[in-house]
Amino acid sequence: MEKKNTKKIFTNILKIFVSIVLLYFVFRKIPFQDVTEIWSALNVLYVVLAAVLFLASQVLSTKRLEFYLLANDFKLSFKSNLELYFLGMFYNFFIPGGIGGDAYKIYILNKKLDWSLKKLTSAIFNDRLSGLLAISVLILSFSIFLLPVKWVFLPIIMIITGISLTYFIIKKLFSVYGTIFIKTFLISVLIQILQITCFLCLLKSLGINENFTVYIITFLGSSILSLLSFAGIGVREFLFLQASKYFDFNASVSVSASLLFTVITAFFSLFGLISMFKKNYLENGNPLS
Repeated sequence: MEKKNTKKIFTNILKIFVSIVLLYFVFRKIPFQDVTEIWSALNVLYVVLAAVLFLASQVLSTKRLEFYLLANDFKLSFKSNLELYFLGMFYNFFIPGGIGGDAYKIYILNKKLDWSLKKLTSAIFNDRLSGLLAISVLILSFSIFLLPVKWVFLPIIMIITGISLTYFIIKKLFSVYGTIFIKTFLISVLIQILQITCFLCLLKSLGINENFTVYIITFLGSSILSLLSFAGIGVREFLFLQASKYFDFNASVSVSASLLFTVITAFFSLFGLISMFKKNYLENGNPLS
């Protein structure tokens, strides 16, 4: 156990280091003063709309996890599930070196409700896998608009193959989730569309009204690569900076929008403090409270 904890601490330290290094490279090219100047002219209404869309995506993510829990006959009220979800967000964003949001969900549900660790782990894993599949499908879908007509069939084949292969693997290894595969996948696609629209609102708040396809693909790609850094900080900004070298869009504005997205994420992650200070949170095996 001690060896496992040491490995996790080292991994988290490494992620923090990656975030710091990537932000260092970003701010060498784009001084933070430039970012604050861009922010000073933003359209607040679009930022508020972006925040609402982000919140909607998190609420829908909670609903998706609920389906995976129910597949294992784990009944958790939507209210308790939402509280637990925001608590996980808080752990992911504000506690570097901690056990992580997903691990905390598994720990607390096992400890307080005596639910199977194996089943909880499989539910969380498949929940994340559904999200990853949706992101991959959307990246391929939007890439169609950037490819020559003769190559359009490639991403279409990859989408069909990816969905079919994932479904086959889940049916084989996690048969209990087979019946909810399509439902949860469609929810995952909707979650990502909400987040994409959230980011587009942030771009529009800064005066960007074109090249949305490239922005979307870069944004979605950063969602996958965010696993390499702490809370995804640094990766998204670095990707936008690099993408600006190959595509015609403003690096300073895209990085500014990316940092705004991080601020919104941090704001809603603070909601987890409400659950943290609730003394009766999931107490006495009462998951429906």
